Amino acid sequence: MNLPLHPALVHFPIALLVTAFIFQALHLWKSYWICRTTSMWLLGFAAITCFAASVSGQEEAAQVGQSGLDTVVLDIIQRHELMANITTWGSAVVIISWVYFFLKDPHDIRVDRLALAFLGLLAGVVVFTGYLGGTLTFIYGVGIP
Repeated sequence: MNLPLHPALVHFPIALLVTAFIFQALHLWKSYWICRTTSMWLLGFAAITCFAASVSGQEEAAQVGQSGLDTVVLDIIQRHELMANITTWGSAVVIISWVYFFLKDPHDIRVDRLALAFLGLLAGVVVFTGYLGGTLTFIYGVGIP
């Protein structure tokens, strides 16, 4: 039995990035409610799962192939891959930068505010990527046997 791995993995980056954004906003609003590094850990796990979802997505795209697909579907696939790459590499860059600046000056609140801004961008991009993936699957039937 050949079960596709990509549909199972894609939920983790979406949930982790959106949760990291919410927790970071919560930390900036009421700093004593949540640990300062919780969002950092969530972003780290999201970056790892982004790479796993990207690799599994590339394998799924290779299995589906491009023969017989409409140009609209191919355009959505390319946009989905682009947004997934932005999410994957963006989350890696943000987590590395965040850890560096956090360790450089652990008490600088500007780092937390900047992290909130980048987490908001990443959360928006990953939600749009998920929307495109859902459109491919549920409207156009890509990847459904």
